[in-house]
Amino acid sequence: MRRVRSGSFLVAAALFARTAAAAPASPPTVNTAPAAPDKKKEKPKLVALVLPDTRRVVGYEKVKPYASPEYEAEPPLEPSEARVVEVVDKEEALVLVRPWSSPMIGSVVPGARLPVRGVVHSKHTGGCATRLWYAIDPWGYLCSRSVRPTAEPATKEGLLVVPDGERLPFRYVMEVVKEGDKVPLWGSLDDAREGREPERYLERGDTVAIQKTLKVNDGQDYLSVEGKVMPVKGSMPLGGASEWHGEALDDKTVFPFGWITPDQAKVYDEPSTKKKPQETIARRTRVAILEEAGEGGKRMLRIADGKWVRAGDVNEVRRIPRPEGITAAKQWIDVDLGEQVLVAYEGAEPVYATLTSSGRAIPTPRGNYPIWGKVASISMKSQPYEDKAYFVNKVPWVLFFQAHNAIHGAYWHDRFGVTKSHGCVNVSPLDARHLFEWIAPSLPAGWSGWRPVDLLAQPTVHIRNSHQKKELIQERPIGPPDKELEAQKMEEAEERRAFDRKNDLPIAPAAPAEGMKP
Repeated sequence: MRRVRSGSFLVAAALFARTAAAAPASPPTVNTAPAAPDKKKEKPKLVALVLPDTRRVVGYEKVKPYASPEYEAEPPLEPSEARVVEVVDKEEALVLVRPWSSPMIGSVVPGARLPVRGVVHSKHTGGCATRLWYAIDPWGYLCSRSVRPTAEPATKEGLLVVPDGERLPFRYVMEVVKEGDKVPLWGSLDDAREGREPERYLERGDTVAIQKTLKVNDGQDYLSVEGKVMPVKGSMPLGGASEWHGEALDDKTVFPFGWITPDQAKVYDEPSTKKKPQETIARRTRVAILEEAGEGGKRMLRIADGKWVRAGDVNEVRRIPRPEGITAAKQWIDVDLGEQVLVAYEGAEPVYATLTSSGRAIPTPRGNYPIWGKVASISMKSQPYEDKAYFVNKVPWVLFFQAHNAIHGAYWHDRFGVTKSHGCVNVSPLDARHLFEWIAPSLPAGWSGWRPVDLLAQPTVHIRNSHQKKELIQERPIGPPDKELEAQKMEEAEERRAFDRKNDLPIAPAAPAEGMKP
């Protein structure tokens, strides 16, 4: 997602990407004593940006309450001869909040045709050498350098079109080569035909969204939806993704309820597992929770008369009151890491519930996080400070809630209901699409991403863990990735690699690109 002149949506949104948040491992022990490490300079104290009612963030000595940004008033619009403009940039064009150098409000794809509200002739060239800005519907401004007037009608379809009977907007393949083997991914057909250096190398587990097969040189190759080329050999089609989806809730829904977690859950005729089970229930069967007995690992749930199951075999869905400390937006989302469930609310009323897969080795952070970005699809890939490269292409329906962490569709697994991710909140593609379309505002046709002007007006993702004594603490700042923290991670990576070089230890190559990890 890049634009040569003004940077990509990722960069403009302060690294619109997901990192592997694990702390770097301690240097391994070697037989010979290493030279004394250079004295490290003291790292700057990071400031956590938080919602106004938050007083403390784990690991941050200072907090800074978020305040709504103030912008100069919008200038009066002049009439426009063009009713529709078409994006002519080779890559995504950035839509700005005001018709001058200002923050972005979103990005639009090449070829998108956008309705025009009017024009502004700016006094200065800042942000637009032509000084002519188009005010586009429903919000924001585009420099005339990025568009051309057109007599064609405005784009009507959203960016992700799902074929009838399908659950995904793209077909995907996954690399299944041996660990350590690498597969070339060329940036274009010409690069592949000319035998130029690949854009990157794919490894086991990497995925690519493809549009067709073709023969470039000696063997069969895939052409990706982004026009990149990779060999067919070593890859495996992923199929149509999980069929799982949650359910709509209304005032007739009885709480609590749940879904069976394991493939087969044993059912007992009393709140004890000492006797032989009377039957089993299949994974993801919806059950009522009528009564509870026992504590801890011995806790049991009655799901019908004379039928008890272990509480650990059920993803429990419980209604909670609207939390304190979230934004005033009517919509909000409750994610319970202990139960691996998500419930969407309109005011005090739950309207949708489903299963999630949150972080395993890298925990999903607890806290209150207003949604800071909405992206139709994004490639999640490694960043320069990570030692292992990865590439997960075209992840669909992404709601960023904290730095690199997002609620998004996961097409590469079907383990919803248990931890699985690297920190994000994975949901099935069907659930991701539902939540993406439910969260206001809708992404306008032709737009690939949207970033709110004011976080205090956005729905909050309320992340807690009902299995912990203290369900909710603020573990991370709100908003996009913090530049100082990103720089600190890069510095730590360079120090780690320098230590390895100095002591003749194996050095993992730096990850080749910015991105996020699902």
